Amino acid sequence: MKKIAVLIRRPPLNTILNAEALRVSVGMTLRDDRVSVIFIGDGVWSASANLDPAKIGRRDSKKEFDVLKMLKCRLIADRASFESRGAGEPVPGVELVARSEVIRTLNESDIVIPF
Repeated sequence: MKKIAVLIRRPPLNTILNAEALRVSVGMTLRDDRVSVIFIGDGVWSASANLDPAKIGRRDSKKEFDVLKMLKCRLIADRASFESRGAGEPVPGVELVARSEVIRTLNESDIVIPF
């Protein structure tokens, strides 16, 4: 079993990369690997419950968030990034953590996939 971290660091505006990162994360659960999804920098907007995807012309990622939670994947967001951007409340199931926890999770991962 490998520990895989998917790092979402870009804003979800004008791109489908963040939604694809969540879909890829779901797909990586098909093996016996442990998947963590990490939101940092402008990527925290993808984990904000205040962002309405329809208003920016994107589809809702609720299904992927629900599946990742059901599969017990860890969903974490950098608290400092979240607060400095005024992103409001996280999507249910996304845990706000200190940057040191983000770094620890990345360091413990066998594979890091940046988006």
